[in-house]
Amino acid sequence: MQDLIAAAQASLASALPAPPLIAATLGAVMAAALLRGFTGFGFALAAVPLMGLFMTPAKAVPVAVLLQRLGGLNDLRRNHRDCHWPSLRWLIVGAVIGSPLGALALSVAPAPVARIVIAVIIAVAVLMLGRGFALAAVPSRLATAMVGLIAGLFNGLAAMPGPPAVVYYMSGPFRAVAARASMLVFFLATSIAAFISIALVGLATPAVIWLAVMALPVMFLGTWVGELGFRRGTEKLHRHISIASLAMIALISAAKGFSELM
Repeated sequence: MQDLIAAAQASLASALPAPPLIAATLGAVMAAALLRGFTGFGFALAAVPLMGLFMTPAKAVPVAVLLQRLGGLNDLRRNHRDCHWPSLRWLIVGAVIGSPLGALALSVAPAPVARIVIAVIIAVAVLMLGRGFALAAVPSRLATAMVGLIAGLFNGLAAMPGPPAVVYYMSGPFRAVAARASMLVFFLATSIAAFISIALVGLATPAVIWLAVMALPVMFLGTWVGELGFRRGTEKLHRHISIASLAMIALISAAKGFSELM
């Protein structure tokens, strides 16, 4: 019996991350959660590069995806009344169809090339939004589903479903509250699909789960603080910061793509 207890304790100790790794992870999660709370997007896109400074991508990506999934359940509870459901439903339908198509394309096209192409598309979108591009009416169901399809392709190609949804809500006639709530719930849907894939390939290790569980309260705190800033800010400020965040995403994607090619 004592041998079994000792073995269980040794197994638990080996799964627990080292304190410096935990501290660094909590700092990265806090920074990404502040951005997420204010804009409604950008958590994984900020958290993965930050955590990648001190852990491998094979660990950073699962931690970010698991946090996005766990945090998204709370987002659904808190934001479902503010969502623009007529558009959100069709975005999710398109993303469900597009994600496996993107994964299939990834099996043919090199991942670095995919990242660079996505970065160029995002840069064009940033220029359009920066010049004041806006839609006078909510796009049709078909057009909305096509945007979701593109988001799914981005998700399958490079685990980046966000930019098409962000451009859709930033350019459409949506209130900032509705746009932010809709994006948070949309990313819950895409994170569920991503986590299933991660679990199937064996990347949801005990160490990853421990890190995510320990960082979850920090994510909630950072999101709450970011949301306070959003509530006190203006729609114009939200738009400017969202466009700047998209530009940052494009730069990160392009830099990663070129570094992988080299």
